[in-house]
Amino acid sequence: MVTEPPDGIKLNTKATLSKVTEENLEECPHYAFKPLCWVIAFFHSIILDRRKYGKIGWNVVYDFNESDFRISFRLVGMYLKKAFDNKDEMIPWGSLRYLIGEAMYGGRVTDDWDRRVLICYLDEYMGDFLFDKNTPFLFADTPEYKYGLP
Repeated sequence: MVTEPPDGIKLNTKATLSKVTEENLEECPHYAFKPLCWVIAFFHSIILDRRKYGKIGWNVVYDFNESDFRISFRLVGMYLKKAFDNKDEMIPWGSLRYLIGEAMYGGRVTDDWDRRVLICYLDEYMGDFLFDKNTPFLFADTPEYKYGLP
């Protein structure tokens, strides 16, 4: 059986996050884990939504799916848990962006321009700027993380 992803970024994000349980969110004690789960879900929704624009969205049709999100979700959890256990103050942004952008999602991408777009999105969505106090990230400091969208 095949299901089509919902139409639109908001519906895609809701559908992606609806598959994440509270137990999944509690697997990693790092303060950045829950906000990064939202970021990965939003990123996943964006790249899925670009498909509806044909050649303007992606030069080649790619079969991005839930497994890309799941593996990226687990990667983030694994890296942040290791950083938490080692009491590292720095989040390994470079490694996360490389593994998610070049290996997980980028492993499907065959066109250089599409790969460039994918990497650009990750550069814009993942970095220390997410937790900058001068320009707060909406989900970075919420006392209780809610994975639904308004």
